[in-house]
Amino acid sequence: MSIRKKFEKIWNADCNFIAKQQFDSLDAAAKQVVPSSAAVITVSDNNIRYQHSTIKEVNYDNTLPTPGRKNPGEGKREKKSQHKNSET
Repeated sequence: MSIRKKFEKIWNADCNFIAKQQFDSLDAAAKQVVPSSAAVITVSDNNIRYQHSTIKEVNYDNTLPTPGRKNPGEGKREKKSQHKNSET
């Protein structure tokens, strides 16, 4: 089975948006700090400011791990440093 290579590009950007939500009372509207899922959020295309983008290669073989494969987290571990007892 061959693994097909794919490339993923991610854009980072800032944008302005308008969120509108209706409430039954002034008190309910005042208590709502951020828009909920009931809000209608509108982003204008001309308000998007792209900062940078990155491209990385991703493996796409569209398969699940097969039983019996070794866990990549298992293996020999080596202690790199030793804690010193600071008590005097």
